[in-house]
Amino acid sequence: MMVDAGLQYVRIGEFAWSSYEPGRGRFTWEWLDRVVDILADAGLEIILGTPTATPPTWLAIERPEILGVGPDGRRRAYGSRRHTCPAPPYREESARIVELLVERYGSHQAITAWQVDNEPGNHDSARCWCDRCQEAFIAWLASRFDTIGELNEAWGTAFWSQTYPSFGAVRLPIPTMTAHNPALLLAHRRFASQRAVAALTEQYDIIRHGSPGRDITTNVYLGDLDVDAHALAALGGISSFDNYPHGKSGPMDTAFTLDLATGAAGRAWVMEQQPGPINWTPTNPPVPPNQVRVWAWQAALHGIERLLFFRWRAARHGQEQYHSGLLRHDGTPDRGFDEVHQLATELAGFSIRPDKSVALLYSYEDAWALEIDPHRAGLRHADLVLAAYTAARRLGFEVDVVAPNGRLSGYDLVVAPALHLVTAERIASIDSALRAGTTVVLGPRSLMKDAEDAWWPHPTPAHLTERLGSRVVESLSQTMDVTVGATPAGPWTDVLSEGGEVLARYGGGTYLDGAPAAVRNGPLVYFGASSEAAWLDLLAHLTGAAPHPAHLEVFSEQIIDHAALQVSDRR
Repeated sequence: MMVDAGLQYVRIGEFAWSSYEPGRGRFTWEWLDRVVDILADAGLEIILGTPTATPPTWLAIERPEILGVGPDGRRRAYGSRRHTCPAPPYREESARIVELLVERYGSHQAITAWQVDNEPGNHDSARCWCDRCQEAFIAWLASRFDTIGELNEAWGTAFWSQTYPSFGAVRLPIPTMTAHNPALLLAHRRFASQRAVAALTEQYDIIRHGSPGRDITTNVYLGDLDVDAHALAALGGISSFDNYPHGKSGPMDTAFTLDLATGAAGRAWVMEQQPGPINWTPTNPPVPPNQVRVWAWQAALHGIERLLFFRWRAARHGQEQYHSGLLRHDGTPDRGFDEVHQLATELAGFSIRPDKSVALLYSYEDAWALEIDPHRAGLRHADLVLAAYTAARRLGFEVDVVAPNGRLSGYDLVVAPALHLVTAERIASIDSALRAGTTVVLGPRSLMKDAEDAWWPHPTPAHLTERLGSRVVESLSQTMDVTVGATPAGPWTDVLSEGGEVLARYGGGTYLDGAPAAVRNGPLVYFGASSEAAWLDLLAHLTGAAPHPAHLEVFSEQIIDHAALQVSDRR
């Protein structure tokens, strides 16, 4: 049935540890041998998953130290998934099962790729508060700062009398009377992400040694922020992710996820594509006819290399019984199966690498810092980023969503809607782009804080005020009816000083009337507003582009006819 549907790749084994090893040292490989041979005989290629997202119950009972500890100090219970600690005990067990898998299947011709783990960081699983992680955190801090005095200075711990007498006095951020120091919270995010990536790196190394020549990747849910997906993509040179449009608010959110994935490593796979209704979003809306096909076309048009559906057959047991598959619970084809069969014909020989002239800068560290100290309840880093991204897409631009410390001079336009933290690498990348004549647009809250989440001690945007001829004089989380021209400015509003070429001023009948909202000097622009409409006006002014129906992201959650699909294809 898979071959008849036109499928080429099958992912298996990512949750199967207890089926591999039902007890310590007792293995039941025969079922997997049979499955691998059946798939290989049918001409299907296999992506074999390492099962480390789901340790078996016997292992949790035998070695309870593998279980993570929550911020409340309680050890997490087994019975679900991703309930482990990234310290050596679980890493040892992970390496053991991966070595056995690679020894048995690493040279099998049908195994063409490996998936390491599954959705690391999901369910807030990257951070652990156990004693081992506490000790590792102290050691990590001591490796970053020469002395405790240097840490105290960088974090500003004199405020609220938090000064630490030694590295050993620094505690993981457990619940306390009120907010923790933002520097501590950001350090914990960095530490946890790096520790998770280090743990997965050990599995990559085992696979490279024992199964050479195969692609290796780790799928992530890009709505999570716990683990830096750029760092994960760098491990194997492939960004793979789970694409569930019903977990997002609209087609532009999905488009952004696709471009974030392709921009992370150049190669991107959808490891789990929604095949129909799912079970874990708040409302789990129905999926109308033709929608699965349209979602897959959207991925193809954004340059996705491989696309796999989760799952093949709907599960009769467990926590995801309402998660549809290409087959129903009874094994008969569901609507998604028929649409995949049509897709296989349409996509035969299809390949696209969109020519992207616009780069949008996105950083997990910025997202962490702004989530820790948002200045406005409920406002997310993603809101700022998506507003600028949507504006660029509506103007017809293909957008690369890329990390801010890479090469930027190859783009016509670089948009940085919330480039929050100041680092030497970021400044060097921007400087190189500006010297090459690339237009760089900094959005609100850009280059305001140093790498430890402390406010920059000089005028902002850091290192660029002289070049801009202007500076930020107010950073507001405002609720007034402030506009840029006739367009709402949005909730986050940076006010600039007079200087350079003022492109736009604030209005709306408040005390901000007439204050500069956008300033340009040569190829450098600073824009203080945050709404999608304001970004649309600014980018249209800078590029001369205008919204056009053929450039809209037409992949809405409605039934879309083939004519609409062809319009998007002609982009």
